[in-house]
Amino acid sequence: MPGLGFRYVGQDRLPTRLSEFDVERHFALTDSDVATINERFRRDRRAGAAIQLVFLRASGQTLDHVGTLPRQLLRYVSERLCLPTPTIASLRTLYHRYKTQYEHQVWACGYLGLTSIGAERWSELEAWMRQDAAESLTLDELM
Repeated sequence: MPGLGFRYVGQDRLPTRLSEFDVERHFALTDSDVATINERFRRDRRAGAAIQLVFLRASGQTLDHVGTLPRQLLRYVSERLCLPTPTIASLRTLYHRYKTQYEHQVWACGYLGLTSIGAERWSELEAWMRQDAAESLTLDELM
């Protein structure tokens, strides 16, 4: 399956359920991630930062949607960070202040080395995408 690696790219929210395979394949925390999160954030802020990080890494977008977070992801993140697993959680329950959520998103972008594309780079990106589209034989190859 050529598109499996990009399953969550472009998504703006988490699905209500995730398989353990999806969590381990697309939303995994490395040992380095865990060490950095534990060093950088207070214990009560670590789960939110971790979820922002893994979602950004999987989708390319920050997580703003306030729906319920998948239980499998909560369990995984809690186990990796040695935290108690919440029974029900959403972004609203993790973040009592929008500012904290925003700070976690900014941190995750910086940690992953993501920056905004300047105006001069948009034309280069468009040219590259047009060339790639012209050379791709199938939609899967293009993706």
